[in-house]
Amino acid sequence: MAGERETNPAGSTKTLLGDVLCVLGALKVATADQIQRIGAPHLSHRYTGKPTASKRKQARTASHTAVLSGMRRHGLVENGGSTQAGDRLRNLAPKGLQAASCSAR
Repeated sequence: MAGERETNPAGSTKTLLGDVLCVLGALKVATADQIQRIGAPHLSHRYTGKPTASKRKQARTASHTAVLSGMRRHGLVENGGSTQAGDRLRNLAPKGLQAASCSAR
């Protein structure tokens, strides 16, 4: 149907997939929070009604985390350790690097 977004089973959209590929293609390693802040900064002001900073961050990054999870299942992204704060670092696998270079054209 025209105008409808195509989604994958994890609930993420192809637009978010492109954002994640672009950000990881440029930064090489990033957390879901960093990817969201760069790829969709307008979401940073949402979820102010959540009771704690942790809940706000979780709600704000949920869709990007879902994209990363789907990309990991398809071999595009790897877990690259974690930060001191406990956030998971993600990096592109060789297959993801190839996809990122194709999407940049």
